[in-house]
Amino acid sequence: MLASFTFLTPDGALLALLAILPVTAFAWASRRVAIIRSALGLPPPRAGGRARWLAPAAVVVLLALAAMQPVIRTQATVRTRADAQVFVVLDTSRSMAAAPSPTAPTRLDQAKTLALSLQGELGGLPLGVATFTDRVLPDLFPTADRAAYDSTVESVSVEDPPPREVAVVATNFAALVALGTQGFFPPSVHRRAVILITDGESAPFDAAGLAASLKQHATTLAVVRVGGGGDRVWTNGRPEAGYLPDPSGARTTVDRVGAAFGHPPGESAASIVRRAVGSGPTVRVGAGPRSRTLAPYVALLAVLPLAFAIGRLRPPRGYALVNRNPGRASA
Repeated sequence: MLASFTFLTPDGALLALLAILPVTAFAWASRRVAIIRSALGLPPPRAGGRARWLAPAAVVVLLALAAMQPVIRTQATVRTRADAQVFVVLDTSRSMAAAPSPTAPTRLDQAKTLALSLQGELGGLPLGVATFTDRVLPDLFPTADRAAYDSTVESVSVEDPPPREVAVVATNFAALVALGTQGFFPPSVHRRAVILITDGESAPFDAAGLAASLKQHATTLAVVRVGGGGDRVWTNGRPEAGYLPDPSGARTTVDRVGAAFGHPPGESAASIVRRAVGSGPTVRVGAGPRSRTLAPYVALLAVLPLAFAIGRLRPPRGYALVNRNPGRASA
């Protein structure tokens, strides 16, 4: 297994320049103390004086090293399921541009975040990406390449491509039938799952017919809804008059699909997919990069010189304060 060492943020090394401050301060103070000690004929300080002013500098240097985010990168074998695949379908209709405010994340932004998080929940399963309005179009066929999946999800945008027909509600869940009939999954894959991330707004469709068609092709559909009733499509900071959300209708649509597929209410999409595809054989598809960050450990090491410096500030055992006014009686 090959390994390499690198820094994710090498500019963090500039923080090490701050170590000059404690070193300079302690050096200047030590010189003044030495001059005064020599003038008074006092003995030299006990051992460890230099370490006392080097400790704060070591703290700064170690924290700068942690800020540089050192990582060890290795190449690990990537294995994936050979009998199961998953498509993540993103609704890209105009309503997915809606948001609670002009500066808030849009529904599509929320959908992308959810899509990216599915990687960790569905490890070992090939993931593909498709977009959906009144038709479903593949952007990336299921793959074990997580970098390709991430970049494809990030590239998705609203109405790109646009729906085939212009309508008040362009989205139509009936178009999802194509996921089972138009070659989205190869014949060799017998366990198929689809996660649709949508605001739930759709033209009228037959939920039972959709479920029957996809089940006939061994395909399970789980729907994740994003957005709320307060969302609007904003243009130049103002809501578009032509769009009004339908939160109750969207909830009903999602609930109908879940009921048609027999999903328990409240079950997560990842759980539905895991239950649907079960377990199966895996195949080696190559090697993928893995990174292990060392920054937390380096930052933890900074505690050692810090504790040493604090410990040196305490007076030595048996030390007693000298009364500067010996002639003054104590009470």
